[in-house]
Amino acid sequence: MKNKKVSLFLGACLLTSFVARGQEVWTIGPMLQINIGGGEKRSTSFAIETAYWNLKGFPYSADFAIEFDRGKIRLYSEAQTGIGVAGISFGPVVEFNLKESNTKLGMQGTLWANYFLGLDYRFRSINKHTYHAFGTYGKLPIARSGFKRSLGSGWGSSDDWD
Repeated sequence: MKNKKVSLFLGACLLTSFVARGQEVWTIGPMLQINIGGGEKRSTSFAIETAYWNLKGFPYSADFAIEFDRGKIRLYSEAQTGIGVAGISFGPVVEFNLKESNTKLGMQGTLWANYFLGLDYRFRSINKHTYHAFGTYGKLPIARSGFKRSLGSGWGSSDDWD
């Protein structure tokens, strides 16, 4: 019975990957992070993140986010790749410290596992300080291409009227 469930799950994943091959997808959703390190107290941050995924062939993505954390606002973007349920990303971050009235640049990398709801681990280095963040998030996928369009969908003049 267990082998049957595993086979069914793997078959569904394989089928999903074939269907997704012709797609470009935008995702958007909230993130909640617990930030540790940098010589500061542990803090909780909230972000809104959006990402563009191109799933034609080798999957690649770019994400953009704004994050709020105890008198700090961070903007970041990461280049990503993954296999749908897990991935890795890396990119620049700029932090505006409203309490100290300064701006700092840094880099961050993220390991994540998800399918609409997810968990992530983020390593961030800003101004020679290292931070570790553990978080959770939800993403709403919005397909851009790869699905059959219905008449009157408003997607443009390329609809096939035959």
